[in-house]
This record gives sequence, structure tokens and C-alpha cells, in this order.
Amino acid sequence: MKWTAALQAVKTKLATARPKVKATHRWKTTGTSTTLLKFKSPRLFIAGTTSLLVIGSGAVLISSHVQASKSCLQIYRDGQYIGLVPNNPETVDTMNRVAAGYGVQFESTPVYTQVRENYPWQRVESFPTAAAVIELNNQPLVYTTSTESANQVLNNVKQALAGDIKSASHVTTSFVGDVKVVATTIGIADIVQPSDATRLLLHPQSTDPMSGRASSPAAQLNSGSHQATTQRPALSVQTHATVTKTVSLPYHVKYVKDSQLAKGDKKVVTDGKCGTQKETVSEIYLNGQQTAEHVLTKDTVTQPVDEVVKLGTNAGVASGGWIWPTDSHLITSPFGYRSFGGGQFHPGIDIGVPTGTTIHATNDGTVISAGWNSGGYGNWVEIDNGSGITTVFGHMSRVAVHNGEVVSKGEVIGYSGESGEATGPHLHYEVRMNGTAVNPMPYT
Repeated sequence: MKWTAALQAVKTKLATARPKVKATHRWKTTGTSTTLLKFKSPRLFIAGTTSLLVIGSGAVLISSHVQASKSCLQIYRDGQYIGLVPNNPETVDTMNRVAAGYGVQFESTPVYTQVRENYPWQRVESFPTAAAVIELNNQPLVYTTSTESANQVLNNVKQALAGDIKSASHVTTSFVGDVKVVATTIGIADIVQPSDATRLLLHPQSTDPMSGRASSPAAQLNSGSHQATTQRPALSVQTHATVTKTVSLPYHVKYVKDSQLAKGDKKVVTDGKCGTQKETVSEIYLNGQQTAEHVLTKDTVTQPVDEVVKLGTNAGVASGGWIWPTDSHLITSPFGYRSFGGGQFHPGIDIGVPTGTTIHATNDGTVISAGWNSGGYGNWVEIDNGSGITTVFGHMSRVAVHNGEVVSKGEVIGYSGESGEATGPHLHYEVRMNGTAVNPMPYT
């Protein structure tokens, strides 16, 4: 059967007319570049998508029939051969419904042969079909079967890229750029199923062995300074999340100078405690990765407690604490004016101990005199403890250190006795501040 001139004109008009475009849904933020995401047209894909020529959404993918059937149909229009399709009920029914929808006729002839590898399937790929295109900044990214399918694809892509922010009290997501769905008419070879469209938008560089699709032209989106292996989606999703956080408020440390402590020594008087604060924070994510945040409100729950620390300033005291010079604490004569012997001033304390009792340095320092003292102290040791403080140990039976020796607190410096002007065995212990004798009790 030959086609009439009128039908030929209809077909020519369908083949040459530009697709009609109608905008539907739209999302807007900021712009970016776009590249059409489409399948290349290897044999198996074109044969399979030929069966999707349906006015509506009842398409069934039957690419497997190409491999399973040895029988094919040669399609003619007005006596002119235009293409080859698989000879099976689904394909024939689809071809008939397409022809009826466009008011044209075609004729077919069955042939029993295997389709050769280089068969030009592109002859039948240009049949126009109702579809929907997903656009970014007015540039097409991918074609799919309907506007409903395209919107579902965008919802799937948005959910995949936005991620799950569990702690947020309020979350809004939007595409970056002007993303919209447009109803259109396009050749069947450019249309992909919604699941394929989702994969193309999420993984533009991937290869789908099921369809024989090679790397998409959308891989150009990843060119430039990025490595070829970088996987960037064709669309980007920005997420704004409002979260409430409890943060710790640090405490301050206050130092109080103490001349009784060695220089540099510290003693905590009051422990510090951190406070707490609730913050409302706006977080911004791009494709699930946080890119920025800023604090909206702050509410102090508990105030921090300052830590108070004593800071030693006495350069001659290593540890800051003083010790008793002997094991015995028996004081036989205190510091100050005596009530006997004419009321003489006693510049130290006398500690009653047997001869040979070990005597210890009451703090760190340097020995400035060790040996016999002709002023009545007998065998003595004088130690410079720094910051104008010196300690004196008199009436020893013998000394165990020498001039210039550095001694540590608790170190044995000699042994008690009754040398010099002493009426019995004891230790005479003095503390001098800048050369003046002071009560040694605070330094024991």
C-alpha cells in the first residue's frame, strides 16, 4: 500500500516540526552551567526504546525481544524503506497506536534474519513522542516519559542529595539554579525511563551496561580543574537546617600572688566549672556536606565558675612548703625576749634533741656558711633560701655540707650537739628576712 500525498505531508511535518514546549514546575536559587544528559544510540537501546512510542505512560521496555527474536519487520512509508523493528506483538501494537495517533499509515514486511551489528537503527529513532524535559537554567538535562515522572525524578534526586539531618527542627531544601520541568515532543531515542533519568542526574559520568550507554556528554560538567574521576551530580541541592545545640562556656582562671609559695608554683583554691549555653544555629549544606553555619540566638543556662589559683612569688622556695628541721618538735626556748637570764632577746627557737640527731634543710637553697662560727653558734650551717630569706642551724656536733653547696628540702645538713655557747644538746633554728631575725614558726 502506498502512502498518499496528504499522509506524506503529515509525516514530513511531524519529522521537521520543532517540539512544542510548555513550562510547568519551577525551582529557583542561583545559576550554573548545564549539558544535556542523554543516551548515545547503540543498537540495543534504540530497539528497546522503539517499543516506548506511546501517547501517555503505558510504555513497556522490550529490548530483550531484539536478542530473542530472529524475525524482524521492515517498515515502509510510501514505498520507501525507513527502518527495521523486532517482529513481536508489543512492538507491532505500539507502532499501530503511534500511527493511529498521528493519523498516518505504514506498511511492513516480515523478514527472518539476524540483525547485523552495524544496522542503522537511527532511521526509526526520530519518531516524535510526547515527553518531558528537566532543564537547568533553560538548558535541557534529560528527557523522560512525562511531567509526572520528571517531577518524581527531581524529588528522588533532591532526597538523595540533601541527606538526613536528624537533629534539625526545621529543614528546607532547594535546587541550585533555575530547575524546571517542561512538557515537550522529542524523538524516542532521546527519552529515558525515570530510573535511568535519576541515575543520569546523580552520576553523569557513570556507565550503564544494561543499556549499553557510554559516558554521558554531561561529563563536561566535571571538566576544568577537577579530576576526571570526580563524580559530581548534574544538579546540586542546598539545604538550610535550624538546629538547637547545648555548648560549654569555658571558665576563667584568676591568679592570686602568694609570697609563701615558691616562684612559679600554683595551688588551686577554688575549682573552676564550665557553664552551659543553648544556641539556635542555622546550618547550610550543599549536597549533604555542611558549608557554613551562623548562630541565631544564645541563651545562657548556667554561668561558669572562675578557678582561683595561688601563684607563688618566692624565688627561693622550690616547693612552697616548709618542713620541721628535726624529728623532735620539743621547743625548749621560744622566739623573742626571754624571761630569764636578764631578759635577753632570743632570735630563734631551741629544739630539744639528743646529740647526734640528724638535722634537715627546711627548704631548698644554697649553703652560704658551714663550719665553726665564733659568734657563739658553734658548728653551724647558714642557707640562702632566696627572696631575702636565710635559715640558720646552730650548736651542731658536726656539719654534713660545705659552702656553695645546693641543698634540697629535707636533705641532711648536719647533726645536733652542744657546740658554742650552749648549756646542753639542742638545735638552735633561726629564720632571717633580709638579715633580720623573724619568728621561724611560719617557716616550719
